[in-house]
Amino acid sequence: MQHPFLTNKKSLTVYFSIWSMVFMLHFFVLKLNYNQNVIASLLDSFVSNLLYSILGLSIWFIIQYYKPEKSKIFNQGINHFTACIFIILIWLGISIPMLKAIFEENAYYIDFVISSVPWRVISGLFFYSILSLIYYLFIYYNNLQEKLISEIKLNEKIKEAELNMLKSQINPHFLFNSLNSISSLTITQPEKAREMIIKLSDFLRYTISQPADKMLSLKDELENSKKYLEIEQTRFGSKLIINYIIDENYSEIKIPAMILQPIYENAVKHGVCESTEPIYIITECSIKDNFLNISIKNNFDSDAKSRKGEGLGLKNISERLKLIYNNDKLLNIIKTENLFEIQLFIPIVEERN
Repeated sequence: MQHPFLTNKKSLTVYFSIWSMVFMLHFFVLKLNYNQNVIASLLDSFVSNLLYSILGLSIWFIIQYYKPEKSKIFNQGINHFTACIFIILIWLGISIPMLKAIFEENAYYIDFVISSVPWRVISGLFFYSILSLIYYLFIYYNNLQEKLISEIKLNEKIKEAELNMLKSQINPHFLFNSLNSISSLTITQPEKAREMIIKLSDFLRYTISQPADKMLSLKDELENSKKYLEIEQTRFGSKLIINYIIDENYSEIKIPAMILQPIYENAVKHGVCESTEPIYIITECSIKDNFLNISIKNNFDSDAKSRKGEGLGLKNISERLKLIYNNDKLLNIIKTENLFEIQLFIPIVEERN
């Protein structure tokens, strides 16, 4: 870990600025309380505080050497007491002889310097304690920041893993449904089955290559979903009718990749497959309160026996939206007598350059 003051010019400036205030306090105490002359007060304050401020920078290395996170409290106390006494001895061993040499003809000041040794020792202990506390607070803050960054990175990895898991559920789910559709055509309409296989290959080649957390424009996501619907239209023909009511101004808004395709799967599985009449799948978009509202609805035969499913597709969408946007209220399901509607509320996030 780098020194908090020596490696940062701004911090070093603040450090010596604080010592300059200590210098001024020292000066006024000597001048007003001990009746020392201005020169003696200035030099005493300057020499004493400058020397200790320099020695104080070395306390950081003492703390780092003893590895506070690994040392016992008693051992830390002994180590710091020893280091403190050593620094005070150096401090007084240099400053007092220097001041005596400067003011050797000032007997009144010399007597004061000798008599002031006890409170100088006490002030040295105080300075050491304050500086040690500051260094420990810096270490604590730095460790806390590193821990927070590690937790953020871990959460991002967990989120990415969960998104990958959800995506891995989509592709087999979609593939299973598509292969069922192809299987039903292999005997009765082999040409259509072959056409569906080609389209399925193109579609899977693209979707598998998309990262789980990738954001696509609404236009691109709709184009990808259309490939799936084209596969199903090959099977159902005029029985499946697709309609889009979308303003072109919304085409570049970003939404999660593969977020719409499971909805269309659901509409085909529970609407088209179960009905003898044409089924309309209508996609509409609007913007409200900085959300892109996507509505996908389809009619269905209320008298037909509904297929039982695991609900994987819609649950998957809800979980992905919650992971990406940290909001569990971005999907709404509306079901009436013969209409089924899925509403998605996608937050519009401005891209940063």
